[in-house]
Amino acid sequence: MQGDLKHFGGTQLLSLISLAKKTGTLDVDRSGGAASLAFKEGKLIFAAIGGIDGSLAAVLASAGRISQDQASALSKRAQQTGDKQLGLLMIQKGYISQADIIKSIKRHAILAITQFAGWDSGKFKFEPTKLPGGDRITVPVDMENVIIKISREKKRDEELEREIPSLDVYLRHGDNAKIDPKELQLNKDEWQVLRYVGPKNTIRMIAKSCNMNDRQIRRVVGSLREAGLVELDFKVRGPKLTTEQKKEKKALVNRIIGRLQTIGED
Repeated sequence: MQGDLKHFGGTQLLSLISLAKKTGTLDVDRSGGAASLAFKEGKLIFAAIGGIDGSLAAVLASAGRISQDQASALSKRAQQTGDKQLGLLMIQKGYISQADIIKSIKRHAILAITQFAGWDSGKFKFEPTKLPGGDRITVPVDMENVIIKISREKKRDEELEREIPSLDVYLRHGDNAKIDPKELQLNKDEWQVLRYVGPKNTIRMIAKSCNMNDRQIRRVVGSLREAGLVELDFKVRGPKLTTEQKKEKKALVNRIIGRLQTIGED
């Protein structure tokens, strides 16, 4: 099985592999990154995507369990022992538990599926005879619930694009903005965006200040709107006029009114 993600989306491909309980490896080559996802009877057992090659050291570093320097040192050791022996050694030395290793690998797998599902371009090829080497640590991850969640999020993103078609609009505080902050259960991103709400900042400006992409800022604004904390403000704001400019504008309006009055008298 091979093709192009332009004609066969990432989510569709994952669903097919899961439902058909396929075994093998899906290799994807695209501009800006590649992926190699291995499956056994429809479950994801190994994932290498972007800058994370799926090795134990890379996965633990991505999960924040070890530093990049530690990951570099462990990668060199893994070249001699393999990931399984490296993981066993780390557990025996008390550096990490088996549960932490499994949790980190599952977290990486779910993030890899979510990232891949958003790809809309790239050549893919599924090889049923290709599987990870025996030195790799494989943890089966059921994809059904993950795919359902991804599909729901995609649908919600499409709804948010309709609700907030432009990011060049302002936000104002909503009816619930006066609630005691201690009663609000907001995440870090929501608090951060809430700080910038005001007559001088468009949603696009807020996104830039918070280092968020279009999808991320729409999701946060959508959540804040649902909570009644913010409202869209479509008022057009121009540059503030000086006293002299205000006088000129008033004089112009008066001349136009005078002209209209003379037309009526003709």
